[in-house]
Amino acid sequence: MSLKEITLSPILPIWLIVILLALSIAVLILLSPRLRKRVGPHRVLWISCLRLSAFFLLIGFFLNPTSTERVEKKTSPSLALFVDTSPTMGLPVKDGGISRLAEAGGLLLKGKPPLLKALADRFEVQVYGLGESLRPLEAGEILQLKAGGRKGDLTGALEKMSSRNVLPVLLSDGKVEWKGKGISPLPLFTIPVGDPGEYQDIWIHAVKAPSIAFRGREVVVEAVVKNHGYRQATLPVSLKDGDKLLAAQSIRIPTSPAEIPLSFSFTLEETGQHHLSLSIPPQAGEITPLNNTFPFSLRVVKDKIRILMVSGTPSLNYRYMRMAFKSDQSIDLLSFVILRTPTDVLNVPLQEQSLIPFPVETLFSKELRHFDLLIFDNFPYHLYIKPAYLEEVRAFVKAGGGLALIGGPNLLDEGKYSGTPLEEVLPIEAAGKGDYQREVPLKARLTRAGRSHPITGLEATEKENVNLWREMPPLDGSNRVRVKTSATILLESGDGIPHPILAVERYGQGRVFVLATDYSWKWYMGMIARGRSHYAYYRFMERAVRWLTKDPGLDPIQIILPEEAVRIGQRKEIRVRVRPEEDSPEMKRVIQFSVFDPQGMKVGAEMKPAGSSGESTASFIPEKAGNYKLKVENPGGSVEESVAIYEPIEERDGLPEHERLMKIAESTGGKFLSPQEDLLQEIIRAAEKRESRYVEERAIPLWSHFSWLALVLTLLSAEWYLRRRWGLI
Repeated sequence: MSLKEITLSPILPIWLIVILLALSIAVLILLSPRLRKRVGPHRVLWISCLRLSAFFLLIGFFLNPTSTERVEKKTSPSLALFVDTSPTMGLPVKDGGISRLAEAGGLLLKGKPPLLKALADRFEVQVYGLGESLRPLEAGEILQLKAGGRKGDLTGALEKMSSRNVLPVLLSDGKVEWKGKGISPLPLFTIPVGDPGEYQDIWIHAVKAPSIAFRGREVVVEAVVKNHGYRQATLPVSLKDGDKLLAAQSIRIPTSPAEIPLSFSFTLEETGQHHLSLSIPPQAGEITPLNNTFPFSLRVVKDKIRILMVSGTPSLNYRYMRMAFKSDQSIDLLSFVILRTPTDVLNVPLQEQSLIPFPVETLFSKELRHFDLLIFDNFPYHLYIKPAYLEEVRAFVKAGGGLALIGGPNLLDEGKYSGTPLEEVLPIEAAGKGDYQREVPLKARLTRAGRSHPITGLEATEKENVNLWREMPPLDGSNRVRVKTSATILLESGDGIPHPILAVERYGQGRVFVLATDYSWKWYMGMIARGRSHYAYYRFMERAVRWLTKDPGLDPIQIILPEEAVRIGQRKEIRVRVRPEEDSPEMKRVIQFSVFDPQGMKVGAEMKPAGSSGESTASFIPEKAGNYKLKVENPGGSVEESVAIYEPIEERDGLPEHERLMKIAESTGGKFLSPQEDLLQEIIRAAEKRESRYVEERAIPLWSHFSWLALVLTLLSAEWYLRRRWGLI
C-alpha cells in the first residue's frame, strides 16, 4: 500500500511570506498604469500574468512544499535451527540403529527436497549446535556432529536470540536445560527425535552415600534402579570395592516403567580413598549398558587412632607416654606392662594369681591388623613372642601400619632381632646389642633433617624450633645404635662424638620410629621443674603418633580434593599445599603434578600458584568416566590421590522426553511438530505468522525537482523576452 500527501514546511514565518506576497501584488498594480500607456492593456495583461506567476512560484519556495509517500512493507523472520548435542543424543534410536543426532541430521538433509534446502530458498537460515553454548554450523558439519559435553542450554540460547526477528526450531530428544520461568522471548517450535516406544534400558538412577565413613563402622548406601521396557524380570545388583565384592542382592522388576529402591550396609577396615561401584548386568536389547554401573568414592578415616603398646617393665617412661596418649581424645590406647617373666617362680596356684598372662597369640595372630601403631617399649620380645609372630609384625608394617621401638636395656633384646623378619624393617642395625649407657646426661640436638621433619618440628619457625630443642632437658640414659644408610636421623647426641637418638624410616606402606632412650620423660618433668610447660613433650608424642599413622596433615605436600562432583569434560581443579618449612622457590620449581586416566595413560595437566602462600592450583580435564590417579612429586618423595569422574545423574536416564518438548513449546507460545507432519509447510505457516509489518515513509521537497526550477526560469525568460520585443528594454 502506497499513500502520498503534500505538506508545507515554511522556511520563513507565514506573516513575512504574506507581506512579501502583498508587496509583489502592490508593485504590479502600481506599475500597470505606466505600462498600459506604453504597450496597451492587452500586452500589460500578459506581462503582469507572467510576473505574477513567477512571484507566486518564488513565494511558494519559502513555503517549502514537500511530497510525503508512505509504503507499507513486511519482512519474514530468519530461522534458527537448534540441533541438540546433549550426551543422550548419542544414544541409538533403537537397538542397533542410528543415533538420535544422526536422525536429527537426516530430518534436515534428507527428503525430496531436503528440509534445510527448501527453507533456505525462502528464508535466511542459520543452523546451530546446541550444547552448553551455541555454535554456528555449516550444512556440511551437521552429519559430523558428536554428542557429548553437558546438556544443551535452551534457556540461554533463546535469550541470545531474543533481540532478533527469529523463529527458533529445536530438534532434540527433550534432554535439554530448560528453566521454564517467566515468559519466553520467542515462541519455540520443537521437533522430537528418538522413539520412547522402542526404548529399553535398566539403569542405576541415583546413589545416596556418605563422602566420609569411619573405619570399622557400618556404612549405608541407598540407591534407585529404574526400568523402561522390561517386565517380570529378576536382576542381581552388586556392590564392589574395586574388584572386591562387598554385598549383593536381587531385585524384582514387575512392570514398565518401574522404580525400585534398594539399600546396602557394610563396613570397611582400610583407611583411605575407596572407589566403589554399584552394577547391574547388561540385558538383551538394552539401548546402552553404560549406565548399568554407578561409580562413587568413599573416604574411610579413623574415628580414633588405635595404639597397642607393650612395655617390658613399669617405668617413668611408660607412665608419661601413657599420660600423653590418654590426653589425646583421638587416641584409643591398649597397653600391656610386663610385671613378671615366664621364668619367675611363684608358689601360688594359677587360679589365685591376680596377674593375667600376656595374650600374645590373640594380639599378634588375630587383632594386630585392627591397630594403627605398635609400640615396643624396652621390650624383650624373645621371652613372649614367637619368631613367627614377628612375620605378622613385618606384614603389618608393610601393609601400612606404624612401628615404634623405645629405648632402654632391652631395646634390641641383646641382638636377638638379627635374622628375624623384623630385621629388614628396623632403621637400625639389628645385629648390635644396642648398648645401654648411663654415664653423664646428654643433650639431644636436631640434625639437618630434623630441622624440617614434622616429628621434631614443634614450633612454627625453624629458629624457634632450634631454640626449643636447645632448651630441652638432657637425657640420663641412651642406647648406642648403628643406623642403616636408608634411615633418617632426626636427633643425635650433642656432646662428644654424636650418636643417633631418634631415627625413622619407611618400610612398604608403613613407617618405623626408633627412640634410643628411655628418658624422654625428662622432656616433661625437666621443663616443669624449670617452671615451663609440658607442651613440648606432648607435642612431640602427638606428632610422632601422627607421622607413624600417616596423618595427611603432616605430609610435606598435600593434595586437597574439591568437595563438589566434577563432570566429564569439565575442568577439574585440585589444591596442592606445601608445608611452610618446604615452601621455598627451589622446592616449588621441582614439584611435578601428573594425572593418569583409568587405563593408566598420562593426561594433560597444569599447575600454577594460588593466592595463598604455600598453595598451588593443579587442574586437568577428564574426557572419560572412571578413577583418575593424581601424583605430586618432589625430591623428598611423592604423594598420590585418586578421584572418581562420572557422568551426572540426570544424564544417566536416556529415555526420550517428547512430552517435555511439547510442554516447552506450549509454554513459549510455539508448537510441537511431529516428524510425520509436513514440516516444511508447518514451519512456513509459523514463519508467516511471525512476519513483521512496517511503513516506509519518504519525504521529497518539491523544489528538489528540476522541473519546478525550470518552470520559474521559463516564466522569467518569457517575461523578459516580451518586454524586449515590445520595446520596454
